[in-house]
Amino acid sequence: MAGRIIIVLRCRIITFVVRAGRVVGKRSGALLAVCVLTVTAAGCSGRAVSASAQTPDPAHSTVRSFASPDPTSTPTPGAAAGPPPLPVSTVRQLPDGAFYLLAGRDLGSLNVWEITPDGRERLLTRCHRGSGIDGFAASRAGIVLAEASGGADNLARLTSHGPAWLRPDGDGGALLRGSSPDIRGNGTIGYVTPPGNAGRHGAPADFAIWIRRSFTGPAGMLLRQRRALDGPVFGPDDGVAVEGWVGQPGKRQPGIIIYGHGRVRRLSIGVPAIPSLVAWGEHAPALALAFPANDAELLFPDGQRQPLPAGWQPLAWNPGGSELLMQSATALGIWSRSAPGQVTRIGRISPGAQILQAAWLDRKAPLGS
Repeated sequence: MAGRIIIVLRCRIITFVVRAGRVVGKRSGALLAVCVLTVTAAGCSGRAVSASAQTPDPAHSTVRSFASPDPTSTPTPGAAAGPPPLPVSTVRQLPDGAFYLLAGRDLGSLNVWEITPDGRERLLTRCHRGSGIDGFAASRAGIVLAEASGGADNLARLTSHGPAWLRPDGDGGALLRGSSPDIRGNGTIGYVTPPGNAGRHGAPADFAIWIRRSFTGPAGMLLRQRRALDGPVFGPDDGVAVEGWVGQPGKRQPGIIIYGHGRVRRLSIGVPAIPSLVAWGEHAPALALAFPANDAELLFPDGQRQPLPAGWQPLAWNPGGSELLMQSATALGIWSRSAPGQVTRIGRISPGAQILQAAWLDRKAPLGS
């Protein structure tokens, strides 16, 4: 039976599972000041299943074409996915593109959902209650997951048959430990490892950020430090941003560190709090920062900041970097650079559902074979 040490730091939950005398880690962000913890169990598979059919709301006009629901609509017994995170009426109002959501009833039941351009809402993973996915990322190169069925987070590529576990050497050997991944359109993957959990890369006694040029390629260390780190996010011009600590020794505060073109920029954020989510992208003009108990903001690479409308938190940029998918406590909306003072409401989130991450692509992400 695993014991548990739980550290809650400004509504970011870091869980260390003590199993057979060793410590392995799982780190999750909590949005909108919702800090939830559930026990870790086991098991995740990835066969896609269409969401249950729901009656469309006639009060909403149709923005996208909507496909008929797949008759195989019920998750397998034992799966903890719960209902789809978005009702049909909200799906119909989404802008063009493919959407991917990491959602569940709580942190112990998170799964990845796909909303296709033709309006199909599909369950892509089947994590049993408590196993949970710590993080995911999607691009035109595929979907990468951090899944904790073994106690610590392992990285996997999502295929049509389920997660295909990544290996430090590409072939065979131990599983690749890592959390909070991101993936570029060219297949480059970034992730974070906790102290002593870097597999065959030397097991540094610090948190470390790694960049891997493909699902099977070698990884190189970008950054290591003793203070807790979240995973990297990719931006324009090969930029990589990491939540870190900036300022003089003894006066360090949470901030954003941007690497790119041989330069390192350390940017202060608008509030003395750790962001619960950082959204960037290959065409995004700024980093969108969500906070557990503060208003969201945009942080530009030159250090300028712009507040986002109160009551909404960012989830993902659109592929062109002109709009943000936003979330309130009960609804989704769209923020646009052309109307920065407001959020246009799309529709409600399913009752009881929590959305922790999202990706917005111009087309479906490919699943590996």
